[in-house]
Amino acid sequence: MKAYLLPLLLFVFMACKKGDPGPAGLQGPAGPTGANGANGATGPQGPQGIAGNANVKQYTYGVQNLAAGFVNLQVTTTLDTMNRSQWFVYLYYQPLERWYFLPGSGIGGATQYRVSMGYVSNKVNFYIDKTGPGESYAQAKVIRIYANSVVPGGRLANVLPPIDFTDYEAVRKYYQLAK
Repeated sequence: MKAYLLPLLLFVFMACKKGDPGPAGLQGPAGPTGANGANGATGPQGPQGIAGNANVKQYTYGVQNLAAGFVNLQVTTTLDTMNRSQWFVYLYYQPLERWYFLPGSGIGGATQYRVSMGYVSNKVNFYIDKTGPGESYAQAKVIRIYANSVVPGGRLANVLPPIDFTDYEAVRKYYQLAK
């Protein structure tokens, strides 16, 4: 090749411009799905739940006017459930935003309340009686804690959790009950 042709060919190739890209080709059918990958690592352990009893129930009642006389709160259940349960009764006085545990004193200590219960026609009846003038309460609540096991006679240690059952808010929070 002649010596003058080599620089000329280099010039021609360097001066060539790339063309515009052509249209995309047709896409073929999708390939088969691959195998599932390995499972990832196990996540951390979640927080411990409350040490409670799945058989805790709360029953809510509306206004209770104990100035007018005694009150009867009813819970539909079986006689066996009544006998195997621990029951707690509370009255709520709205103006002070305060729960009163029964039996015990009401607002200002002017009235003493007591609770008795009986079973009739598939219902536990909680009778709230009073000594004193009585007051009107915005609502009442009964909490039932069903015993998973019952031991005849003797003393049952550690059956109930270490909370103050005279404090409704402590009981509600411990068992994560609705307000």
